[in-house]
Amino acid sequence: MANSNELYDTPRPTLAKVVLIGGIGMEVKDTKPLPEEILKIVESRDATILFSFGSIAPSHNMPLEWKRSFVEAFKKFPNYNFLWRYEKDDIKAILPPNVYLYKWLPQTDLLRHSKTKAFITHAGYNSIQEAINIGMPVITVPLYGDQPRNALLAKHHGFGLILQKSELSAESISKAIEEIVSNKKYFEAAKRLSKMVEHKPVSPAQLLVKWSEFVAKFKTLENLEPAGNKLNFFQYHSLDVIFTLLIVLIISLTVTAALFRCLLHRIFAKYIVKSKKE
Repeated sequence: MANSNELYDTPRPTLAKVVLIGGIGMEVKDTKPLPEEILKIVESRDATILFSFGSIAPSHNMPLEWKRSFVEAFKKFPNYNFLWRYEKDDIKAILPPNVYLYKWLPQTDLLRHSKTKAFITHAGYNSIQEAINIGMPVITVPLYGDQPRNALLAKHHGFGLILQKSELSAESISKAIEEIVSNKKYFEAAKRLSKMVEHKPVSPAQLLVKWSEFVAKFKTLENLEPAGNKLNFFQYHSLDVIFTLLIVLIISLTVTAALFRCLLHRIFAKYIVKSKKE
C-alpha cells in the first residue's frame, strides 16, 4: 500500500503489487459545526484564510522577519480574517484586528466552510491531499523534505502558488494572496481535481479493504512478483551483458588496430622499396 494517488501524483512506472491508497480517510463528508468562538470570527468578515504549518514545523519557530512579513501582508486585507495556527503569544502585540492566533484549529472543518477562500501551508503531503479532497486553493511555503515536490504538484495541477522561503516578504505574500483570491482559475482547478477524486471509480478505502481481504485469503501472491526478483546479482545489474559487450568492443578494437598496423606496414614497405630503387 502506498500513500499516493494517480489522479494528482506524478505519473511513474510501478508494479501491479503496489496499491495506491493516497487520500484515505480524507474523503468528502459532512462538515462538523465550527466551535462558536471560531464561527463568530469566520462570519465577521467577507472571507477567511487559514494559515498552518502543521505540527512538525510549528509557526512560532520561524524567523521573526518571516512573522513580521506575514503580519504586514495580512494588514493589507482588512476584509479577510486570517486564522493562524500559532503555538505561542510572542507576537500578539503586533497583530492587526483581522489576525487570530490559535494553538489548535479544526483544519478540516475550516477548509470546508464556505467563507474559507485559501489555505497557506508548508505543503506537507497530508495537507496537500486534504486541500485536494476539499477543493481548496493553496499558497505553499515549502520548507524541507518532500514539501518542494508537493508544492510543485499543487502548482502543476493549477490550484496552488509557491512562495520560496528565501524570498518571503510582505510584498511577495500579499501578491500571492491577491492572486489566489482574485483569480478564479485556482478555485476552479481545485474543485475540478476534488470532483475527480470524489468520483474515482474505486475509492482508496475500498482498495484498502478489498486488497487486504484478497491478501488475507490467498496469502502470498507470486503472480505479482516481478521477474527481476529472481535474477542473480550479475543478471540484475546486467553485468553479463556489459561484460559481453566489453569483450566484443575489445576484440573489435584489437582487430581494427591490427588491420591498421598491417595497412601502414604495407604502405611504408612500398615506399621503402621505391626509395631503394631510385
